[in-house]
Order: sequence, then C-alpha cells, then structure tokens
Amino acid sequence: MYIAMLIYLQNMLKTKIDTFIYLVDHNPELTNEIHKSIDNQERYSIKSFTSGEKFIGHIKKIKFSRDDIHMVFLGYKYFDEGNNTLMNGIEILETTKAINKEIEVVMLVGSDEGSYGSYVMKCGAYTFIPKNENVHLRINNIIMGIISQKRLAQKRRNFQIALKIISGYILLVIIIWVIYRIFYYKL
Repeated sequence: MYIAMLIYLQNMLKTKIDTFIYLVDHNPELTNEIHKSIDNQERYSIKSFTSGEKFIGHIKKIKFSRDDIHMVFLGYKYFDEGNNTLMNGIEILETTKAINKEIEVVMLVGSDEGSYGSYVMKCGAYTFIPKNENVHLRINNIIMGIISQKRLAQKRRNFQIALKIISGYILLVIIIWVIYRIFYYKL
C-alpha cells in the first residue's frame, strides 16, 4: 500500500508535458541533429517525420488541447525512395494551418529555397530560418520565443475569464443589495 501511494505521488509531481515539437524534413540526419541540439528535451515531446504525408497523418489523429503548444520545424523539399516528389513544405504548411491554426510552423529553407520566405510568411508561417551552421541556436531561440508568446496569451485569457467572473459576482451582489433595499424599505 505504501509503495503504491509513493508511486502515485511521484507521478503527480512529474510535470505535464504540454509542448509538442515536430521535426519534418526529408533528411533524417538533419532532424536527428536538430533533435539532439534542442535544450531541455525532457520538457518537450519531440517527434520526427521524413515526409509531410506522415506528419499530416499524425496531427490529424491528435485531440488538441487549448493549453498545449504545438510547433513544427518544416523543410521544403521531400522525395520518396523512388526519388518522386511528395508534398512540398508550402503544401504541408497550408494543410497544417487548415487542421489547426494555433500550430506554429517554422520553415527550414536551404540555400536554394530562400525565395520562398515571404510567401511562407503570407501562408501563416511563424518565421523561416536557413539551414546553416546557426540553425541549432536559432531553433532553440525560436522554441523559447514561441513558448513565451503562447504562455503570455494563456495568462491573458485566464485573466480575462477571472475578470468576467469577478465582474459578474459584483453585479450579482449589487442586484441583491438593490432588491433587498427595495423590499426592506417597502415593508
């Protein structure tokens, strides 16, 4: 009994993972390098995909929570084993945003793909970063920036809800007081 209670308490003390990071690129070596370079990996659920089709199939199954944070680091070009072209990064971005607009998508662009930058921003990408020697540092900075923005938005939303509840309570007290005064003085 004591051991079961101890295990239960340990599970309760574990922090809930509410940040999900998806690495989507045709190059598994790049996604592995990025995965290894992410700071504080134990705080996140990190999954890698080598095609947009696999990634889209995965996120279609997810039941999204309002407080969870989802971000995607997405390459542009994809090929299968037969070197056939699959969904490109823009198509994956558009499909991702159609599934859930709250997913933040960061495009990873190669040296020959820089011209897509402004277009992907119009399509709803959070930002785009080049695949170069600074990609690991920039990804960690972007992860922290997205988490900060999402947490601030959550706090604002919670504050607004609390303010509405307090306002409703004050209004209710005033109504009760007015009704009391009306009936008290008529008697």
